[in-house]
Amino acid sequence: MSAWPGVNSARQAALLIDADNFADPQAINAAWEEFNAYAGRVSVCRAYGAGPRLEWLQSVWRYLGTRTFPNLPLLKNTTDAALIADAVALHFQQGIRLFAIASGDADFAPLAVRLREWGCEVWCFSMEGIVFRDAEAYYDRVKCFPAPVSAPAPVAEPAPLRPIVPSARGGQAQAVATIGATSACRPAGAPRSLPPVASAGLPDEVVRILNAVPGLRQGPQHLCHVVPVLQQQGFFDKRVTKSTEFLARHAAYFELRPAGKPTQILLRATLAFGPLMPAGALAEAPPQAEVAVDEGASPAAQAPAVLPEDAQALQRILKAFATWLPNTVRQLSMMDTLLQEGGVQVGDKPLDKLFGAYPDYFKLLPDTDSPLKVRLLKKPKGLACAC
Repeated sequence: MSAWPGVNSARQAALLIDADNFADPQAINAAWEEFNAYAGRVSVCRAYGAGPRLEWLQSVWRYLGTRTFPNLPLLKNTTDAALIADAVALHFQQGIRLFAIASGDADFAPLAVRLREWGCEVWCFSMEGIVFRDAEAYYDRVKCFPAPVSAPAPVAEPAPLRPIVPSARGGQAQAVATIGATSACRPAGAPRSLPPVASAGLPDEVVRILNAVPGLRQGPQHLCHVVPVLQQQGFFDKRVTKSTEFLARHAAYFELRPAGKPTQILLRATLAFGPLMPAGALAEAPPQAEVAVDEGASPAAQAPAVLPEDAQALQRILKAFATWLPNTVRQLSMMDTLLQEGGVQVGDKPLDKLFGAYPDYFKLLPDTDSPLKVRLLKKPKGLACAC
């Protein structure tokens, strides 16, 4: 291991982030600061993963100057392949010889070995409970960050980071950003008024999971945050049992989304109406959708535009785009992944037909046979924008 060059002898360095496995904002920021201090300058910072994951962390990417590379629209997860291809290209095309791979996934071990054979120095950043066994044998340096105490709930529009701008006068490369009290994910601990889950006829292990990860009682959670918590508390050993296999034992109570390559876990709707959900939480399928109305409108105009049997589908669409403001437009071609992550069954149905079923809430643009965009007209009161 060479000595730290410091800021006066900066060299090109690449930080490549597997956001499917390394998605804690504090850990991302700490990894960037440590690697930047060592290299003198992080010349390339890229993040790879599912579109929704990258979007939830957009404030982190913005303040760290990170380029994001969403997965290709295929059933197969392409995160690992995209990161590996870029690492090889960065070495041979730009001559980069200092890499940090933020993941901990064993799939990157062959990449680390090959880069080191080519004379590169390779670091690994990971989370406790995620990094694979004997990672130190494949990397020059391995740094693990503690897993969140409780699984953080995704905030649709994360609070911005507070940046520290590098000093241009002294030429010293300071830490570019610090995480404040709020970040792209916040602890999803149960409210104080909500007591721990009692038995209530549930299996003992399900009760312990809900108490270990109270965020599950508030909404969907990322597996990359839930799994380390469960491992730390001894629910299973990743070296013996896969996390998805363990959670599949309780498929009647927890749902993994999407089905092919799950990245999220949520409490099934059968439990959402019981005492497990905190007061005021939005139920998965309420008996009737509450629609925003104009107080001055006629009684006929104030009638709900969406029938009760359509309420669940509409709510899932809008919950998949929690930051979508009324009278703003989105590209239809960019919405498929978020809809699937939100549990909306898209299938082979064109997206313009999906949104066209709710003309009181969505307007397709242009108003022709081949619309490309969709405008949100309004939201039900229960789904006000979480901005």
